Order: sequence, then structure tokens, then C-alpha cells
Amino acid sequence: MRIDIHGITDAASRSIAQVMLQNRLTTGVLFFIGIAAACLSIGGEGRLSVLAGAVASLLSALIAGRRMKGWNDGLAGFNAVLVGCAAFTFLNCGAAVWVTLLAASLLTLPLKLLCDRMFRTVGISSLTLPFILATWGLLIISETWNPATLYIPENISEAPVVTLPSLLAAWMKGLSQVFLTDSWVTGCIFAVGLFAASRRAALWALAGSAIGMAIATAFNIPWLQISEGLWGFSPALTAIAVGDTFRTDTHKPLKWTILTVFAIILAVVVQLFIQPIFEKSSLPILTLPFCMATWIVVASFRLYSERERQR
Repeated sequence: MRIDIHGITDAASRSIAQVMLQNRLTTGVLFFIGIAAACLSIGGEGRLSVLAGAVASLLSALIAGRRMKGWNDGLAGFNAVLVGCAAFTFLNCGAAVWVTLLAASLLTLPLKLLCDRMFRTVGISSLTLPFILATWGLLIISETWNPATLYIPENISEAPVVTLPSLLAAWMKGLSQVFLTDSWVTGCIFAVGLFAASRRAALWALAGSAIGMAIATAFNIPWLQISEGLWGFSPALTAIAVGDTFRTDTHKPLKWTILTVFAIILAVVVQLFIQPIFEKSSLPILTLPFCMATWIVVASFRLYSERERQR
């Protein structure tokens, strides 16, 4: 069987870009460079196994799902690349983990088809829900069958002193944490990649990360969590989705600005409510606040618009 190297490379780049809802080859390449920088510990702590897992998961999903609708646009692979990043963020590198990782990556394909069909009734995609479900399954299996695979950081990080540089670093890490990486340099590269695809998406992503940090600070969330970008990535993704990707009425910018800010705030509120539940379990929250906030806002707006047209 002939393998289309060029096609797979193009689809892989677009898959990486689609994690932030962009369909541009240049953006995907820049995002990959950003992930590599983080894994090489440039601008933060990193692990090369995360990069290896992301690449393996992405390629396995693309090769297996090349007949899927949206394959050329990267829609068949973006969940898999996130699964790869998550696997070696939470697990040690080992033969057993590799097997379950590849299985989880392939699982994102039928999960996406199933979830998209469920959400089609309200006119929205499943976003990163297949990644969330596949990663949870991977972690549950690993913890049940071989708890030794769970990754435990050797050094417990200390929160940096609150200064202008540390605030800026936390702001950028809000973007880098979309790929579960802890690097302000990566966040800067991601911002450039977003600007290459859409200036509106880039500005909203930066605004989302900043608003998420501000709200988390107002609710006395530990500065260590904020400084690592853990309260910026879901608001940033939500801002891109509502403020750019699913934006429909271009003639009313003020309305969409208000709607997007509301969605960003909702993403943080959702995280505030559900995080205590997840802290009692062994599962990470991942991008669930982004998914929930985006679904609620976009679906509600579309239902409202449909009723207005019927009057």
C-alpha cells in the first residue's frame, strides 16, 4: 500500500493547528515548534516523551482514519495529538503505556464520529470531548492495571514571586497549557501561530487567558496554579471558539464581544465548580470547562436566533 507522505504531513500539521480551531499549515508547523520547545524545557519544565507520544498518536490516528470526513483539514487527528500529550504528562514512558496510548489514539476516531452525531442536532461539533474521554479511559486503565505507570514529578514546583515578568509568563502559559505544556516560550510561539491564521483568534486567545487569570485571582486560587497557566487555557480556547470560529453575525461586533466575554467567564465558573469534584478523583479536568462553556453559549445563541427567525 502506497503511503502519501505529503498528504499525511499536511494533515498532521493541520491537525495540530485544529487543536486551537485553526486550519492553516503554517499555524500547525509553528504549534509543533512550540510543543518541541516546551518538551526541550525551553521556557519551562518539559519531557521529550510528551513530544514522542503526541507524534505517535497523531500519525496512528491519521493513517487509520484517512477516509474520515475532514481528514485533509486535520479534523481526524487533533484529538489524538492531545491524547499523546496527555499520556506522557500523566504517565511514565513504558511498553505497556505505548500500547494503551496507541489504542486510545485510535479510539478518538469512532468517538469523534459518535459525539459529532450527538451534537449535530444543535449545530455544533464535539470539540475536544473525544480527547477527554479517551484520555480518561487511558488513565483509568493504567491506574487499575499498572499503578506504577503513573508519573510523579520528582520536584514539587514552588510558585514564583508575583512580578511583571512572572505575570507575563503565566499569561503565555495559559496558551501553552492547551497542549499540556508548561512553557512561556511555547505560549509566545502559539500566539504567533494564531496570528498567522487569524488575528481575531489570536487576540481573543490572549484575552481569554488574561481574563481567566484575573477571575482565578479574584477567587483566591493558589498563585502556583495560575502561574502555570492552568486557569488560562480553557478560557483561551473558549474565546477562540465563540469569538472567532463560531461567530456568525459579523455585523454586530459589540454583541459578539459581550457574548464572548460571557463565555470566557462561564468557562472559568465551570472550572471553579467542577474542579473540586475532579480533585477527589484521579482524573484531570483537561479541556472540559472549554467544551461545556462553548456548548452552552453557542447552542443557546443558535436556538435563540432560530426562534427569532420564526417569529
